[in-house]
Amino acid sequence: MILHKAGGETVKRVLMVAYYFPPVAASGAMRPLGFCRNLAAYGWQPQVLTTTPECVYPSHQVDLKLGERVPADVEVIRVPYIDRLQRVLQYREMLKGMVRRGPAHKSASNPGAAVRPPDSSPGRSTLKDFILDWAFAFPDRQCGWLSRAVRKLQTLHEKDVPHVIFATGGPWTNFLIGDTLAKHFHCPLVLDYRDPWNCNPYYSFNSDALTRKSRATEAQVCQGASHVIANTDELRERLIEEYEFLRDRCTWIPNGFDRETLSPPHVPQERSGLGLTSSGYELCHFGTVYGKRTPRILLQAVWELFQENQLKPEAIRLRFVGGWDTTDQECEYYAANLEKYGFLRREPPVSHSVCLREMQRSSVLLVLQPDSPLQVPAKIYEYVATGRPLLLIGGEGATANLVARHGLGVSSPNHIARIKALLKDLTTGTQRLVPPDAARVNRFEYRSLTGELAAILDAAVRPRPVG
Repeated sequence: MILHKAGGETVKRVLMVAYYFPPVAASGAMRPLGFCRNLAAYGWQPQVLTTTPECVYPSHQVDLKLGERVPADVEVIRVPYIDRLQRVLQYREMLKGMVRRGPAHKSASNPGAAVRPPDSSPGRSTLKDFILDWAFAFPDRQCGWLSRAVRKLQTLHEKDVPHVIFATGGPWTNFLIGDTLAKHFHCPLVLDYRDPWNCNPYYSFNSDALTRKSRATEAQVCQGASHVIANTDELRERLIEEYEFLRDRCTWIPNGFDRETLSPPHVPQERSGLGLTSSGYELCHFGTVYGKRTPRILLQAVWELFQENQLKPEAIRLRFVGGWDTTDQECEYYAANLEKYGFLRREPPVSHSVCLREMQRSSVLLVLQPDSPLQVPAKIYEYVATGRPLLLIGGEGATANLVARHGLGVSSPNHIARIKALLKDLTTGTQRLVPPDAARVNRFEYRSLTGELAAILDAAVRPRPVG
């Protein structure tokens, strides 16, 4: 394979397939951005295949300052697409509306005429959902991007053909795009798991047939890959357990942070070594509260301690910056009462750059993570970059293991009695929140993590010995 020459140095080209990429401020965009900013130092020239921000928005914010962090010499190929499932559902609703409007117009002279309800047959509904998922949402709703992205890249000039393709998922359509292009260009494929695919506890098909098809597709794509990367060690072990053929070509590279984009942290003047403000602990959470990622048990613990006269607002304050998208009425009850008595403050979402600055000004960073045997939220690594201690409320699994293994803070199961005991220990000084060791923090810097990725890319394009 002929490598490009630039300034007398050998430069290898890697095509990065990343649906989420700046200026989209999604957590999934930070990993490819971190790699992209540092690959040149290891002799690799990245080229990014992504979609347009309009296709991702409003699910995720657009942060133009985040887009400025992409190196100027990195070519970003943006390919828009249509969410085919959404389009079909829109047409279906439009047709339903037309049907409803017809009888309604005629019934003006017959106001007592009954309107026939829509077909609610469970069997028929299930069949419709199956057909829609099979045709328009497999392996995910971004599947409409596949054909457009492939057609766009197949027209590349010969000089722009990549030496290796790096596809990061989810969405898993990225893997299919990477697999298709790798076969077209006859180059190796490296897969990067930011989340589990078929063993994802938060995403699954309602059909056994689609589940089997999804698993078979994952196995086929992994089989054809030169190397597979997982962002947690737990996920790496699970992939090897599922696919034995990956044992010698599956690696753990965690998410990380880019130090160059971080301003010097603000350290509280008093009691900073304990992660305290001058008046007590301020537990700060950044990001959207939604679904299972809810602070309800934590809020209940604080409220009960207050009712028992064991906790005052001066000792514990809760600050939530970001969306508050929970339908949990109990959670809302505790939040409203804690706001009333000065324990809690809710603030709207801010840009990624502002968010980073506010993290560094915080005394303690709060992590809410339900049971996650294989996943670690991407933002935890930006938390780590601040050097502030973490307080994890959640179940056992990859996140709790990470916090304990690297001395990043303390954690508690999502259990009312355990959380109350921890809060009392913190406020009485029985337990301290100590900032993590600098050497452990540096482990997650993207400059060093990219070196691990570059070694994998180098091995992928290295000619294999004959015989």
